[in-house]
Amino acid sequence: GTSLGRTRAPPLPRRDSARAAWMQSSLGLGAAAFAVGILLSPLLQPLSCPGSLDEIQSWALKGPAADSGIPIMGVYVFKGLNPSFLVDLSHARGWDPKKRAFTVDMGGPGVYMLPDATAAQFSGDLASTSPAPEAKGRFVLRMMRVMRHSNTFVFDPSFKRAVIHPSFFSHYNPLNLVLPRLLLEEMVAAGGGSWKRVNYSPPGNTTPTQAHYYLKPVLTKAVGARPRVHGDGLKVAKRKLAQGNASFVHFSR
Repeated sequence: GTSLGRTRAPPLPRRDSARAAWMQSSLGLGAAAFAVGILLSPLLQPLSCPGSLDEIQSWALKGPAADSGIPIMGVYVFKGLNPSFLVDLSHARGWDPKKRAFTVDMGGPGVYMLPDATAAQFSGDLASTSPAPEAKGRFVLRMMRVMRHSNTFVFDPSFKRAVIHPSFFSHYNPLNLVLPRLLLEEMVAAGGGSWKRVNYSPPGNTTPTQAHYYLKPVLTKAVGARPRVHGDGLKVAKRKLAQGNASFVHFSR
């Protein structure tokens, strides 16, 4: 009888098949190299110092969220977490007043580091009370950006406590869903505008660990008001800067 089946295309010559396989392999390698280049690009991006602490009002709280309505808007100095230096919440993103939540990119322009300092060199009341990589600040900051590390803070209605949800590499990273269930991280009001970072012991997450640090206000701003300098926090920042080789940097964008 007559065959009504589909006619198969003749096979490619061996040379053409090898060439097609080589092209597919090259395209795959090219795409992988491009992705790696994007991932590691922060290693080449410049770091800069915005100015001096005495002139903090001239360069701080200038980010896009400065007048967003975040109730704790300000610049805070890390006390007990080294070589981290300052965080400027005007560079936070995604403020949601209904959820009382915002996100800070830990490798973004709002995070300042002591570039030539390591955690071990701080002493007295500025000594490290929370684990940190024993690496210079410029490397820690670049790694934060390479890992696309961010923290989302979700506050209670009183704005006295916040649960912290860390994220690494991508919001689609399944690890980001597992971390909050394994390790509870919180930030609680500690008086005078300061905040205390607290971790809890897994798996129960009911007992605080000994690891902690404080965020002390240096410059704060209410919506529609002029920024206010906090003398105590500024003194802490200046003492920490002196122990940290007297320079601080961030990614300007």
